[in-house]
Amino acid sequence: MDAASFLSALQLADSALPSGRFAHSAGLEALVEGAGAPSEAELEEFVESYVCGAVAPLDGVVVAHAARAVSVDSLLTLDACIDARKLTPGTRLASVRCGRQLARLTADLTADSLARDLAGAVRTRRCEGHLAVVEGALARALGLTDEEAVLISLRGAASSSLSAALRLGAISAQGAQRLLARLHPSLARAGALAVETALSRLHASAPELELLALAHPRREARSFTT
Repeated sequence: MDAASFLSALQLADSALPSGRFAHSAGLEALVEGAGAPSEAELEEFVESYVCGAVAPLDGVVVAHAARAVSVDSLLTLDACIDARKLTPGTRLASVRCGRQLARLTADLTADSLARDLAGAVRTRRCEGHLAVVEGALARALGLTDEEAVLISLRGAASSSLSAALRLGAISAQGAQRLLARLHPSLARAGALAVETALSRLHASAPELELLALAHPRREARSFTT
């Protein structure tokens, strides 16, 4: 990776990038409300299950394919594929809102025609604009490989979950960083599998998290959108 690509990777992974990811808890808020604050070990299991069981085999795979796409039609097909597999309203809402927000930033980050064409398709609603598709296309435009794009995406999912835990009082800032470091080997393994997975094998297996996501809108007071 050259210096420009490395800096682009840092920018995409930066929590200050206004993609809207940190407005979502991936069901964690409903878990804390129903069962109380989890222990650090339980929280580690939650985040690992979420990223490796739900995000990597679906969003991660789509990120990899989007980073290898050479036409806007291919990206639109990927968007339709992931849209059909986002089964709960909360997960679909989070994916689309964050993707559309990132698409709005595309013109400020790159002059790449393919990435801008995708952003235009999102803006005119030719596609839903799921985050994984926009992330992959933008990563390619910024000179990143598919492997790097997937790792940035998975790290972002883990980091946003831990940020939610921090704001819910379930973990300290130091604990969140300690837990994220422990998750690195799992993220690396999940990322490697995602890069090698065919679109025909897209899946997400995290039923308990989906139940939590479904319970979230019924709460009277909510700190997170989903």
